[in-house]
Amino acid sequence: MSWGPNSEEQTRQFLAAAKTGKDFGVVLRETGEVIGSCGVYPDADSDTGELGWILHMDYWKQGFGTELAGALIKYGFESLKLRRIQAPCAAVNYGSCRVMERNYMRREALHVKAFWARTDKEWIDEAKYAILAEEYFNTK
Repeated sequence: MSWGPNSEEQTRQFLAAAKTGKDFGVVLRETGEVIGSCGVYPDADSDTGELGWILHMDYWKQGFGTELAGALIKYGFESLKLRRIQAPCAAVNYGSCRVMERNYMRREALHVKAFWARTDKEWIDEAKYAILAEEYFNTK
């Protein structure tokens, strides 16, 4: 991610600014524990949306990312009636790339040194993935 980790105060500010129907907490069904956040951010002018998510690293590689991205895509196409959904990620982030590919998103672009890597403090490559509504409905 290009931001975080956040302090408690930064998290409170984020929660205060969260938008209903756009920003969501990721919660374990079994315990109710919050393990991350996600969102779909529509652009009404173009009927498109952008996805984003973050999970606590204790929950990586367990299918949660694939499940939540799938739910966001479903929400974007079926409830928000978007025509296109896209998502960026650090190109070296194999896990996020696989989450998008498992949800039938295709890699459309690679932007060289376009993503600020906060931990490495350097510019790295950013991959862009997308899916169209017609592709989504054809996979159902």
